[in-house]
Amino acid sequence: MFDAVSASDSALQRSHGEARLRFAADANGQSRLIERYASSPARLLTPRTHGEAPEAVLANTAGGVAGGDSLTVSVDCGPGADGVVSGQAAEKIYRALDAPAVMQTSLRLDAGATLEWLPQETILFNGALLNRQINVDLANDARLLMAETIVLGRKAHNETFASGCLTDTWRIDRAGQPVWRDRMLVEGGGDSLFTATGFRSARALATMIYAAPDAPAHTEYLQTEMANLPIFAGATHVRGLLIARMLGDDAGALKSMLADVIGTFRHRALYRPATAPRVWLC
Repeated sequence: MFDAVSASDSALQRSHGEARLRFAADANGQSRLIERYASSPARLLTPRTHGEAPEAVLANTAGGVAGGDSLTVSVDCGPGADGVVSGQAAEKIYRALDAPAVMQTSLRLDAGATLEWLPQETILFNGALLNRQINVDLANDARLLMAETIVLGRKAHNETFASGCLTDTWRIDRAGQPVWRDRMLVEGGGDSLFTATGFRSARALATMIYAAPDAPAHTEYLQTEMANLPIFAGATHVRGLLIARMLGDDAGALKSMLADVIGTFRHRALYRPATAPRVWLC
């Protein structure tokens, strides 16, 4: 296992990208992206949303993340603000020579804020080392819809995750109190990739979380949606969080199913168009 703090850079050139965003609502309740900062290779795109919540699209101009690289994203939603953050393309994690790649995401939502965090999938190549941390701080009445997908090798290229390591750490707090802690360690070629309590020989894992005061009201609906999928999937409600997970061998098919679930769910819970972010569909 590698640690983001203790990992040291070698003589190889490293990239350290950072993106910061802030959404705010004006006196009329109209939300805008009032602050954005990006340092290479991170880049932010702001497509027109035609009256919908403002959206920022994250891009990595380096084409991927290698060992020793870091990518940090911070999103802040002010009181009553709405925002959507998506990804231009899948994030590729390449084989590491020594140090792990580090990805850190921080999401902060003030009172009455609503945020959708919907990046595209993260693909780990054989030999990749990734330390990923996701930290979320929510006000009592804030609403967050987030989804993350991990892909362990590309099936179309007959790739497998025979070596490497993923350390994935999630923290969600509401009003300063812990509501969710999740830490997953996946070692390339390890037993967890094949056992019934692990990945069940699947290549892709998608996690969707809805954190909101009305989360319990949508539990039965989402459980029914998961039960109707032709893959291993399920949903549960824990301490104000609605959590769904999906396992599939075909990452493309899983992404399509996740997009459908996100589309119908965001329409039901957030009264937004019944579709995943447009960049997912390109």
